[in-house]
Amino acid sequence: MATHHHVDLNGEVYTVVDAAETVYQAVLVGSATDEIFGALDAPGFAVQLTRGDLRAKAFRNGSYAVSGYPGQSFPQLATKSYTVNYTLTAPGFRDLPASATIPSGASLPIAETAAMRRLPVRIQGQVVSYASRTPIAGALILSVDDPSTPPSVHITAMRSPLSFAHASGASVRQVAIAVTGTSQLAQAVHGGDAVLDLTSRAGLAPGSIVRITSDMGVRMEYGVVDSLGPGAPSDSGAVLLRSSIVRSYTVAATTVEFVEVTPAGAAASLSSDADSGDGVLLASQPLSHTVAIESGSPRAEIHEVGALSDSDGYYGLDGIGRTRDVFLQASKAALQQTADWFVQYDQPVNSVDFRF
Repeated sequence: MATHHHVDLNGEVYTVVDAAETVYQAVLVGSATDEIFGALDAPGFAVQLTRGDLRAKAFRNGSYAVSGYPGQSFPQLATKSYTVNYTLTAPGFRDLPASATIPSGASLPIAETAAMRRLPVRIQGQVVSYASRTPIAGALILSVDDPSTPPSVHITAMRSPLSFAHASGASVRQVAIAVTGTSQLAQAVHGGDAVLDLTSRAGLAPGSIVRITSDMGVRMEYGVVDSLGPGAPSDSGAVLLRSSIVRSYTVAATTVEFVEVTPAGAAASLSSDADSGDGVLLASQPLSHTVAIESGSPRAEIHEVGALSDSDGYYGLDGIGRTRDVFLQASKAALQQTADWFVQYDQPVNSVDFRF
């Protein structure tokens, strides 16, 4: 029953009725973990909300709460469900969008859990001769399975990071490449560009695949043609790609090839979802040479596996993440060396050298 109060103000008597009771409380509580290491210890961990009627409090161990006045924020909760959208953030981790559903008639607070994904790092180093200390060019650096305990999930490091995000279970397989035509850059391109200006576009059409190569394959990327710029296909002109290239290429040192892709290995699938910018694939089978992810779909992309050392013996692998450690194998001809590297996520660049 509502309570009545009489208030005397400036000679007038007012009747005030407490017709509603408002309670400020937690509407949801959550716990975030580190995807790789489990327990989270992230100074700066925070919850960003999309609505101003709610407030959030977060702690470095991943615990958090979202609070407000349920009667105001969810006035029909007895018969209607509501959704609260927010983003978990922490230095050194990818932002994690989250969506919590508060069911109709729910007893508050509801509980949520989430796993934070660390930002990927770069692994780089030099391959040199053990005896002479001279650089070894053209060495292939691959991620390989643990030789003592073969895993059920296989890690494959790629020469260039992913352009698109891919869902767990997405198809991935080794492919063979056949060159069907060649061209040259009419002007240099830079990382982040999605347009190639070519001296000839003969044979290209939407869905065609181009391979951009420089420095004897040290830099190599594939692009899927989205459309051609003005002019006849046989003329020089612009080629628009479905995604941006990662690295920069000069006119003189770059070859552009038109290629066809055919399956060359057993079909596999991603064991976990992958983010744009990831330089590793977690798959159901080991992968080598060239791989295609979601071939034939609008998100199809082709990648070379592993890195090559340049004329000074240096190599680099970008986008390394999703794992505690990675087994790297450097080889050239009969020379080979394997290193088990515990990834240091607090360092944006990890250095791993090889000596033959």
